[in-house]
Amino acid sequence: MPGLPIADIPHPMAGQPEERVAEIAADAVPEILRILTGDPARLEEEYEKKIVAPRGRLRHKGLFGDEFSTDRAPEKFKAPSSLEAVQRLFYLRGWTDGLPIIPPTEERVAQMLERWGGDPDEVVGLVAPRRGEATVKKIAINAAMAGCLPEHLPVVIAATRAMIRSEFGLYGLQTTTHPCTVLVLTNGPLADSLEINAGYNAMGQGKMANAVIGRAIRLVLTNIGGGSPGVLDRSTMGSPAKYSFCFAENEEQSPWEPLHVERGFPKTQSTVTVCGVEGPHNVNDHGSQTGEEVLLTIAGVLATPGTNQIYLGGEPLIVLGPEHAAAVAKSGFSKLDVKRYLFEKARVPVHLISQGNMERFQKLWPQRFANLPEEASVPISETPEDIMVIVAGGMGRQSAVIPTFGTTKAVTLAVTDKDDKPILAERKKRPVHDDN
Repeated sequence: MPGLPIADIPHPMAGQPEERVAEIAADAVPEILRILTGDPARLEEEYEKKIVAPRGRLRHKGLFGDEFSTDRAPEKFKAPSSLEAVQRLFYLRGWTDGLPIIPPTEERVAQMLERWGGDPDEVVGLVAPRRGEATVKKIAINAAMAGCLPEHLPVVIAATRAMIRSEFGLYGLQTTTHPCTVLVLTNGPLADSLEINAGYNAMGQGKMANAVIGRAIRLVLTNIGGGSPGVLDRSTMGSPAKYSFCFAENEEQSPWEPLHVERGFPKTQSTVTVCGVEGPHNVNDHGSQTGEEVLLTIAGVLATPGTNQIYLGGEPLIVLGPEHAAAVAKSGFSKLDVKRYLFEKARVPVHLISQGNMERFQKLWPQRFANLPEEASVPISETPEDIMVIVAGGMGRQSAVIPTFGTTKAVTLAVTDKDDKPILAERKKRPVHDDN
């Protein structure tokens, strides 16, 4: 949308006296009125030429990127011959995550699409906030740049379909100041056949599938969705998880049904679940002897007054390490019991919420925060069922709490082929103690 009229509002706004806020609003109103009532053709021509403030050496020529990011861009262009020059070109145009990419040549993209076999121009959907049209071919291009193999493409397409669903709230995730990202969680046999890590270091480095699938989603968010840092992605701090956040559930070592079965899919079905999340917060508990003690420690990590969940809802994700999961199950907890226990224990005392925050929370969610006594506490989610529980990682008495953006719901979809049929894969038999 290269000619979309946008009124710039100077920041920061938080902490400004009311008089200054009134001045900012008064200055903005005339431009907003002109945008709403002016001649569309003239406005489009004017705002297409509008330049954002310079951001280092990145050469974005407008609010939504450069001339190669518009709907009038050529389908392909001749790139420099040297790999170094290609890297520089893509970086300066803002098409990368800052790391080197694999050049998306015609041959490489054709290999991705040949394995898929469907219509490359099929529109998967519109990716917020730029509402860029995500065709199968555009997704394949970004997957190729990320280093994906052709067999990874169905997972990337499924994750793209999931994150553009309305309940996921991608627009907010892409434009907020909050350091959130899209987590791609895989379940089912395909996770094994693609060797998506579910064990030791599941959320870290070392496995190709985890790295490139998560990275492909980031490039889709940037190049199709327009989530360029400092332009439409306004994250104050950002997060290392924004480079790539993809792992699989450790179903073999889970004492309960896996997430996709809990959400109505057959165990033999391969799925992706996308969650709008922060990075993981570790839970170190080597001393607890019972499942209840382990969960009490997790509740303490989960109940923090600075999380979005406390006033925006959402679905916090609890990732139990296999040892903690075994201890909890041995104490007789079902997965629903875990959720109910955490809902009761993971509560933020009112005295830890500042007066300014409490006034804000009361306006945003009055039925939750109005007239609370000083000794009261606030649960970390709206209902116990909103707390998501999975098992992942290797041996060691560690777990993780992954807070969400708040106004987002996780979406689980089947990984399908071009004809929307489930992709079947045989589950590999791995050694029980696979350190790799």
